[in-house]
Amino acid sequence: MIASYISGAGILLVIYILSGFLVSKWLVSYFEASKVWIALGLILGLLLGITNIIFLIYKFIGGQDG
Repeated sequence: MIASYISGAGILLVIYILSGFLVSKWLVSYFEASKVWIALGLILGLLLGITNIIFLIYKFIGGQDG
């Protein structure tokens, strides 16, 4: 059961990073902005993915207590 949570967390992280990349790439092409925004989109996706994994872990640990 724990292995499924860990693999699910990895998949969630990949989804967040990929989403950040795709959205930022679309915004750069739409607004003809600098490519730096793509890197910022990747970092934002990574940070949101890590935050989501932390909340998932807290929810899983909270469910174990009682």
